[in-house]
Amino acid sequence: MVEQEAVRATVIGKLGRLRIYLYLVLLLLYLAAYFLGYAVKPSPQFAAQVNKQLNQFTEEVNKLSSVSQIAAFSYKLTNLMVSLGPSLIPVFGIWNTATQWVYSGIATNAVASNEAVAITAQTILLSIILAIPSTDGLLTVLLLINSARDKSFKELTILSARSYIMWVIITIILLIIFMAMP
Repeated sequence: MVEQEAVRATVIGKLGRLRIYLYLVLLLLYLAAYFLGYAVKPSPQFAAQVNKQLNQFTEEVNKLSSVSQIAAFSYKLTNLMVSLGPSLIPVFGIWNTATQWVYSGIATNAVASNEAVAITAQTILLSIILAIPSTDGLLTVLLLINSARDKSFKELTILSARSYIMWVIITIILLIIFMAMP
């Protein structure tokens, strides 16, 4: 019985190390996607369109702020969750986040320098936040596949699924806090 517990502890320790490695790989993937987009030189028409959309968004937030702070917050949160909400889905979320970061990288080249710094900072912060549930979601899917072949992975799959659900909830809370900041 003691030997079985030692093996279980070793496996959970290795799973924790794998989680850290996957997190770092996904974080690097997200940042590479952003800089890939940043390397693209947008046309003047595209830059004008991006600036127009940012100005419209800012005007809408300011208009809603004059009516109600909750309305402005809800508008910002809804826009964020429409683009990044799918990033919380296991496996698909990795692709979605990378795609959004390529767009953010392209948009960084299309705007003024203060807005470009804000987009870069926001992208880095959101990458750090979103890589955690993406990592646990990927690990859960991999363990689920192994669990279908070998029933001894069932306990690890449940442990990983609990961790994934916990990090999705924490990420949503962090995104809400992030959008509440001025």
